[in-house]
Amino acid sequence: MILQRSCFSAVLLVAAPSLTLAQPTTVTYSMAIAGLPIGSATMVMTPSVNSTSVSLSGKAGGPLEIGKMSALAVIAPDQVTVQSQSGSGKSAASASLLSSGAPGSSSFTYTGQNNRGTGKIAMKLAGGRTTTLDVSIPDNPTAVRVPVTEVHKIGVIDPLSLLAQFIKPGGTMNPKGLCGKSHGIFTGQARLNLSGSEARFENTGSLPNGWRAISCSVTLTPVSGHRIDKNRNAGKPQTASLVFAESIDSSRTLLWSLSVPGSFGSFSLTASSVN
Repeated sequence: MILQRSCFSAVLLVAAPSLTLAQPTTVTYSMAIAGLPIGSATMVMTPSVNSTSVSLSGKAGGPLEIGKMSALAVIAPDQVTVQSQSGSGKSAASASLLSSGAPGSSSFTYTGQNNRGTGKIAMKLAGGRTTTLDVSIPDNPTAVRVPVTEVHKIGVIDPLSLLAQFIKPGGTMNPKGLCGKSHGIFTGQARLNLSGSEARFENTGSLPNGWRAISCSVTLTPVSGHRIDKNRNAGKPQTASLVFAESIDSSRTLLWSLSVPGSFGSFSLTASSVN
C-alpha cells in the first residue's frame, strides 16, 4: 500500500543547527529499484522553540504504487514515556508497555495520488496514543489485509515524528535515536515495529568533504494493516541498511542513503543535494 511502502521515506533525517534560529534544512533524494531510477523525494525539517515541522514530498513510478505524495508532521518537543504498538490499514489498534520516549503530541497529514485515485490521512497523537484518525485511501478490491485493532494504536509515533527521537537540545541530530533502539510506528493505515542495530562510524569516500559516515541497520516488522495475499513473504520483517552523514563539527546529521531488499529488487534512497 502507498504509505506502507513510503514509510521507509519517513526515516529521512535532517536537522537545522539551531532550534532558536529555526533555519530549515532541505535534503533531496533520488529513488531507485534494482538500480533503475523511479523518482525523487524532498524532506524539509524546521526546528523551533515550541515545535518542529517536518515535511516530505515525492513522486515515483514503477511497482511501488507511491505515485505522487506529500506529508507533514508538527511535533511538540516534550517527551513522555508511553505504551507499545501501532497499526494501519483500515482500522487501528493498541498493545503492551514499551519503555521508549515519544513526542508529547504531534499531528500528521498525508495526501497521495496514484492510478487508484487520491488518498488522505489526518491523524493526531498524544502521549503515544492515536487520539484522532481520519483515513480515506482507495485500496485494491482484491487486497486482503491484517486487521488493525485499537491495541495497535497505542505506544506509537507517526512516521515523520519518528524524527523527534533524533533531535538533541540545540537542534542537532543523534543517529543513536534510531540505531540501537526500538519504536512502534503507526502510519494511519499500518502498524510496524522498528528495531535498530548499534551505530558505527565508517570510512567511506562517497560523502562530500566535511562529512563523515555513520551506519546501522533497522528491521521493520509489519504488525497489522499489511497485505497478506500478495506474496508468501508478506508480513515478514524487512531490514534496511542506513548510512548517515554527520558534519565534522557535529552541527548537522542527515540520512545519506537507505537500501531495502524487495520482491522487485532493492529499493534505495540516496541524497543528491543538501541545503
